[in-house]
Amino acid sequence: MKILHLCDSLNPAGLGGYESYLHYLSEQLSRKGHESLVVTQVSREDMPEYIIHDHYRVRYLPGNLLEAKKWKFYALPDDERERAAADMFSKDDLEMNVKILKEQLLEIIQENRPDIIHAHSTYVVFNRVLMSLEQDGRLKNIPILATIHGRPKSLILPDGKRTTDYEEFLEACPFELILGVSDNVTEVLRKGLHEKGIFTQVRTCYLGINLSVFAPQPKTPKKWDISFMGRLEKMKAVDLFPEMLSILKRDFPNLRFLITGEGSLKENVLEQFDKMSVSTMVEYLGVVEVEKVPDLINQSRIFIYPSREEPFGLSILEAMACAVPVITTNVYGPSEIITQNSDGLMVSPDNVKELSDSIRFLLQNEDLRMIMGNNGRRKVESRFDIKIHTKKLVSIYESMINTKITR
Repeated sequence: MKILHLCDSLNPAGLGGYESYLHYLSEQLSRKGHESLVVTQVSREDMPEYIIHDHYRVRYLPGNLLEAKKWKFYALPDDERERAAADMFSKDDLEMNVKILKEQLLEIIQENRPDIIHAHSTYVVFNRVLMSLEQDGRLKNIPILATIHGRPKSLILPDGKRTTDYEEFLEACPFELILGVSDNVTEVLRKGLHEKGIFTQVRTCYLGINLSVFAPQPKTPKKWDISFMGRLEKMKAVDLFPEMLSILKRDFPNLRFLITGEGSLKENVLEQFDKMSVSTMVEYLGVVEVEKVPDLINQSRIFIYPSREEPFGLSILEAMACAVPVITTNVYGPSEIITQNSDGLMVSPDNVKELSDSIRFLLQNEDLRMIMGNNGRRKVESRFDIKIHTKKLVSIYESMINTKITR
């Protein structure tokens, strides 16, 4: 089976949520004899046409370079963005991008002849491309489905329209099936589809992780007391970290905190560490290679992920699979993963005191850390193994392909 995975965007700063997921999913599909091609837009003007990995290829389509301009725009400080937007974007950028990508994607489809197209959070661009191709009768024998990896987020289009990514997804929704990564995402999608009078089926399909890669390393020494690995954005609540460390410093003056990742808050957070005299407690490694992540998690006593908004939480599962206890927030996706006081701790979003108190509690209870870590590993083995997830996904693919053939 040939699967064409389609993404509006892949983060140029390294593997994040669904980038990591596609990396390991493609490996599992390859082991079952299936071929994966990931198609996305260029996120930098100097991107190569292809990147070839062991188990899949990534094909970058230029379109009109709208995606590359978007990432350049996001790299600007907030106070410069409004002035720069008028120079960087034109009102018809989106329409022109869709028109160009339509031809580029059709060429890829004709060249590779995929059995199925699986879109991933194609909220604005490739959902419009697919709808246009379908309306032209160019996707007659190819079933298309989408996985939505996020919750609704505010969005401003190149023409100045203020909207949300979900609203734009529902404006062009050519999919025969939509998968939500959590019950919460599925519920929000169903509500939106119902309000628009769209009758596409939506179901939850929890993602999975590779349990042979993310596994406990009992003999690995602990280098850090706390670790965070994720995007350095407001949604991830990284702006709470300087105050969190200032609170913990009173009881743990030699505490070590690992941070990895990139994002718009990086410079601000690093400056705040200095201002609050906690920078000596922090080791910031930037964007790390995906292969290094399991080792870094295993070198940590506690993994924190205090998101204000989290649709699911692959990073939470990765830490649990390594038997490292997790502290996260009691919202949306994380609340569907963690059982409080059993395989992790949940705190209220935006509550730095609760977060600090929970870290202190676990740092002072080594036996409890071990119990929670082991419980977390068992839960991931039973519910979030990527082998189980891949088997379900292949079954969905085969059912959709067979249905298409018999029509």
